[in-house]
Amino acid sequence: MSETLTFDIVIVGSGIAGLRAAIEAARVSGGKSSIAVITKVQAMRSHSVSAEGGTAAVLYPDKGDTFESHIYDTIKGSDFLADQDAVDFFVRAMPAEIYKLEHWGMPWSRTEDGRIAQRNFGGYNFPRATFAADRVGFFEMQTLYDTTRKFDNIHFFQEWFVTSLIVDHGTFRGLTTIDMKTGDFHPFNAKAGIIATGGAGRLYRFATFGYSSTPDGLSLAYGLAHQ
Repeated sequence: MSETLTFDIVIVGSGIAGLRAAIEAARVSGGKSSIAVITKVQAMRSHSVSAEGGTAAVLYPDKGDTFESHIYDTIKGSDFLADQDAVDFFVRAMPAEIYKLEHWGMPWSRTEDGRIAQRNFGGYNFPRATFAADRVGFFEMQTLYDTTRKFDNIHFFQEWFVTSLIVDHGTFRGLTTIDMKTGDFHPFNAKAGIIATGGAGRLYRFATFGYSSTPDGLSLAYGLAHQ
C-alpha cells in the first residue's frame, strides 16, 4: 500500500523560485511548518542553473535608475500582458533580494570600487542586470540550495514526479506523486501548495531549454481550472 506523506506546505519545483519559496516559508514559520520540495530532477539540475544574463534590480537610483523605469521595461517586455500590480511589487522587492542573496553567499561580480556590478541586458533602458560572471543562475542556485540546508523543516523529494493535484470543493488538500527511482506511488497531504515549475520552452520545436523544461506544473493548474 502506498505511503501517504503529510506536510504543511508542498512546493513543486526546485529552481530559483521553488528554493526561494521554501526558504521564505521556513523563515516566516520560524521553523515550525514542515515543507516538502518535490522535484522531478536533482535540485541542482533545475534549469535555473542555465541562466547567464543577470537578475534585474534598481540598485543605483543615484546613477539614474528608477523603479518606474524598471516597471515599464518589465511590462513592455511582457507585451503588456503582465499583472501590473505584481510587477510593481516584484520590482520594489528586488533590491533587498539582491542584498539578501549576497549575505547568503552569492558571489556577485564587482565594479572596480567594490560595488555590486550591473550591465545592460535586452529590454532594459538602464544597465540593471546584476550578474556573477556568465554563471548567475548556477551561483544563485548554489546559494539558495545551500541556504535551504540550514533549515531542518525543509525536506527534498528529488526525482519525484507530481501527477495530480488533490482539491476538495475548491480547497487544496495535497497532490499525488511517483518516485521515479522506484516507481512507487505516494500521495501528499498538505495545507498549502506552491507551483514553481518554471517555463515551458520544450513546447516549441526548437528551443535552447533543457529537456526537463516541460510545462508539467502549468498543465496541472490549467487542467484543474478547466474542470
